[in-house]
Amino acid sequence: MKDVNDLMQAILEMDAAQRKASEKARVERAARLAALDASKQAIAAECDAKAQADADAAAKAADAANAEARAALDKECEQAAAAMAAQAEQHKAEWAAELVRRTLAGEAAQ
Repeated sequence: MKDVNDLMQAILEMDAAQRKASEKARVERAARLAALDASKQAIAAECDAKAQADADAAAKAADAANAEARAALDKECEQAAAAMAAQAEQHKAEWAAELVRRTLAGEAAQ
């Protein structure tokens, strides 16, 4: 009977050792998975930061290009307004002469 008890005790000890080894492996696996997840999150954050920096740089370049285009458009508008004012000034004398002629023609008709 002592041999059966010793055998049962040995089986229980082996089972306890196997459970302990299994638990240790589970804890190690969980730690590795947590480390991998942290690494994955760090890589994702780094990629997000790089993408945001690239987007900010592109937006800044677009703003600069838009500012240059806006300045060119403003200059073109100023030139067009100056040309129209000069043309109106040229025709001013003609318009005044035409008004005088019509006025005189109207008075002569009366």
